Amino acid sequence: MNTENPEIRARILDWQKRYQIEDGDPALALLELINFFPLASGSSPAGGDPSSAAQISEALKTSLLPAIDRVVFQSQELQNRLTSLDLESFVKQIQAYHEGIDYCTKKLDVVKKESDALSLKIEKAAASIKPITTGAVLLLMGVSGILGFILARVLA
Repeated sequence: MNTENPEIRARILDWQKRYQIEDGDPALALLELINFFPLASGSSPAGGDPSSAAQISEALKTSLLPAIDRVVFQSQELQNRLTSLDLESFVKQIQAYHEGIDYCTKKLDVVKKESDALSLKIEKAAASIKPITTGAVLLLMGVSGILGFILARVLA
């Protein structure tokens, strides 16, 4: 940025530090544009005639005003959407959603406890069946051994 007045340059540097604006920021480009083409005072730009300042002013107005109008329109549209949004019903939906999740979590805990109890009952039943099945297998082995012995004697 070319600012020949040291006082203005010092103010700009202070402004940069205060608002943490880096070199190359668009705000500095705007200051540079204003420095080269002083639009507010109506004076002519450095080395130019007053009509070119008016042309630049007019060009900025024609390019900035539509952009400003778009921003205003978009902000009004956003405001309309925010006012039409029924936050109370939205909050109720979220609360109902959370209540549903809490209900499902509690039901899942109940199912888990019931499945743990069922697993314990199955383990107890298996523990009580094991001696019976072992005894039955031993008895069948003994009976088949005796029958085999008898058949071996009878057929021999």
